[in-house]
Amino acid sequence: MPKKILKNVLPWLVAAALLFYLFTKVPPEQVLRSLHHLHLPSFLGFGVVYFLIILALDTWVLSGVLSRFAAPVSFRELLPARCVSYLLALLNYNAGQAGMAVYLKRTRGLSFFKTLGCIFFVTVVDLYWVIAMAFAGSFLMDIHLQGFQLQDWVRRVAGIALIAFVLHLAFWRGWFGKILPARLHFGIGDWLRGKHLFQPFHHATVADYFKIALARFPIHAAIVSSLWFLIRFAGGTVSFRDVVATVPIVLLVGTIPLTPGGLGATQLALVELLKDHVVPPPAAHGSVGAAELLLAVSLTWMMLNYLLKALAGLIFLRGGSRELFQEGPDAAPH
Repeated sequence: MPKKILKNVLPWLVAAALLFYLFTKVPPEQVLRSLHHLHLPSFLGFGVVYFLIILALDTWVLSGVLSRFAAPVSFRELLPARCVSYLLALLNYNAGQAGMAVYLKRTRGLSFFKTLGCIFFVTVVDLYWVIAMAFAGSFLMDIHLQGFQLQDWVRRVAGIALIAFVLHLAFWRGWFGKILPARLHFGIGDWLRGKHLFQPFHHATVADYFKIALARFPIHAAIVSSLWFLIRFAGGTVSFRDVVATVPIVLLVGTIPLTPGGLGATQLALVELLKDHVVPPPAAHGSVGAAELLLAVSLTWMMLNYLLKALAGLIFLRGGSRELFQEGPDAAPH
């Protein structure tokens, strides 16, 4: 039990430590002062439109993946599950995905683990997108974080990811079995490929990966480009090229499992990478710096997205779907 508590609490402690460090460098009162220059109607309107677009695209792609590897699931059928999974994921990411799997098992009879496998498959595609965009961004500008040269690190990660992707395909598609002699075959590979959790990886062709990656691209493009608009809404200016170069690297840093959802780590990376490239609001007359503006925008944007996810989830829970997300004897994983 103490280990489980430590496992759940430690990431939050790391996030709190990173935010505390940031606020020692960037005084909280100056962060709040920078919000005075935020054009709230534009910020809120953009946030709602952004959230709805991401939700629609995310649900559409996931419904396609489920239909391809599990069973036909329409956009309308999946939307309630996706919204509530967003809400549950705010408390615990794994609970959010498991809740959606339980919902689809009860409403459509889908295998619990096949659904989780489809979600995992999309997550892997997203991770490769983040790495690919970070790799491209490493050629657009000289990037440092706390004095550490990031270009070489990002390119090494991209190289490792490319090799891992080839090995990944070779394993799940059974290429090794066609090349290696029978005495070198291992039964564990066939056993894993037969599990429901890994069915999408076993059956996905190279074309499937590219089709799903192409379908996910608008989501990543929206996530990356949104910062340019947010800084403008806060009265600042920044080159779109600098945003495209740095945000994927910030997202890549956020994938390191140190803090919940990259909280603290992404804010620190964003401030350090862009503080020398953002022009603060002229109306601030020097009272607000780039670091304060970036930290304020990042935290406010995160809270707005959390709020919208919570509201979307609550709407469907209040709509009578609550019991479908509660695991019972009939929802035992298989």
